[in-house]
Amino acid sequence: MTDTLRFFLLILCASFVFSTLLGRLPWLRIPAALGYLGFGMLLAGHLVRVGPEEAAWIQQLGELGMLFLMYLSGLEVDMTLLKPHLWKGQPTNPLFLAISLFCTSLVVSLGAALALTRLTFPGAHPWMLTLLLATTSMGIILPVLEESRQLLALYGQTLLLCALIADVATMFLLSLFVSVHSSGQLDDFLLTLSVFPLAFILYRALAWGQRVPALRRLAGDAQARMRAVVALLAGFCAVAEFTGSEPILGSFLVGMLVSALPFAHKQRIKEYSHGIGYGLLIPVFFLSVGLQFDFVRFYQSASWTGVLALLAAAFVVKLAPAWQLRRSFGRRAAAAGGFLLSARLSLIIAAAEIGVKLGLLPEVVGQSVILVAVITCIVSPVAFLSLLG
Repeated sequence: MTDTLRFFLLILCASFVFSTLLGRLPWLRIPAALGYLGFGMLLAGHLVRVGPEEAAWIQQLGELGMLFLMYLSGLEVDMTLLKPHLWKGQPTNPLFLAISLFCTSLVVSLGAALALTRLTFPGAHPWMLTLLLATTSMGIILPVLEESRQLLALYGQTLLLCALIADVATMFLLSLFVSVHSSGQLDDFLLTLSVFPLAFILYRALAWGQRVPALRRLAGDAQARMRAVVALLAGFCAVAEFTGSEPILGSFLVGMLVSALPFAHKQRIKEYSHGIGYGLLIPVFFLSVGLQFDFVRFYQSASWTGVLALLAAAFVVKLAPAWQLRRSFGRRAAAAGGFLLSARLSLIIAAAEIGVKLGLLPEVVGQSVILVAVITCIVSPVAFLSLLG
C-alpha cells in the first residue's frame, strides 16, 4: 500500500469518527454529511497537512460523489405526487400551492440576488445567485417531516411537494442557464434540451421492456440491475456533458427515471444505491468541498458581512412565500414551513461549485454558500420542530 493511499484511508477513518461524534450532540440535529464537511474545513485550516496527491484523490472521488449525490436526490422524487388528479377533493390543492410557493420564491430570490450583487457581492452573476437562493434540500426536509409525523398529513405532503418542485425546477433552470451563458447560441440551447426527450424515450422503452417476460429475465438479479443503473448513470452524465448540459442534471434524471419505473428488486436497488452513496462517495464529496475552504478570506470583515447578508436572504426568500400557507394551516405552521424549506445542503453546494468554476461567482461567494448551507441545516430543523411544538 502506498503512503498516499494509506493517508487517504486514515483521513476517511478520522472523518467518520468526527462526523459520528458531532452527530451525537444532543442539542443539535446535524446530518452526517455536515460532519464530513466540517472535518474537511478543519483539514483546510491546516490541522493536518494534506499533500497534493492526497488532495487529488479526494477531489476526483468527490466529483464522482457529487454525481451520485444528484442521482440519489432524483431517486427521492416521488413522481406520483405531481399528478393533479391525486389531490381532487382536498380542501387545499398541495400541487398548486407548491407551484405558487416556488414561483414566488423565485421572484423574491431575484430581488434578493440583485440587492446582494450591488451591496456585498459585486462580482457575482445575479441569475446564478437567484438559482442558489431558490434551492432547498430534500435530504433534510424528508427525514424531518418523517420524524415529526407530518409526512403523511396534508401539511407534510405540501412541504414535500414544495421541496420536490424546487429541486427539479432549479436543477432544470441551472442547466439551461449554464448552457446559455457558456455558448449563447440557439442551436446549443436546443441541444441542451435534448437530454429531456432522451430521458423520456428511455423511460418509455424501459417501461415497455418490463412487460416482456424475456427482457425481464434478461435483466437479471438485483446486483445485475445495480450494475445497469451505474452504467446508465455514467452514460447519461456523458450525454449531458456532450449536449452542453451539466452532468449533475444527467445523474438527477437517472435517479428520477429509476424512481418512476416499476421493476423487481427496486427496494434493494435503492438500498444498494444508498449504501454506495452515503457510505463512501457522498462523504468524500463533502470532505473535498470542506478541504477547499479558505479561512484566510474570512478573516476579512467584508466577507463575514457577505455571509450574514446571504444568510438573511436565504431565510427571507423562503419565509416570505411560505406565508401563503397560513390560510390552510395557520400562521405557526406557515412560519415553520418557511424555516424548513430554508434548509439547503447538496444542491446549493454543487451549484456553487459549478458557478465558481465557470467564473459566474467569485470564490468568496462559493465559500460563503458553504457556511450558509451549514447554518441553515442546523437552524431550520430546530426552528421547524420548535414552532410546531
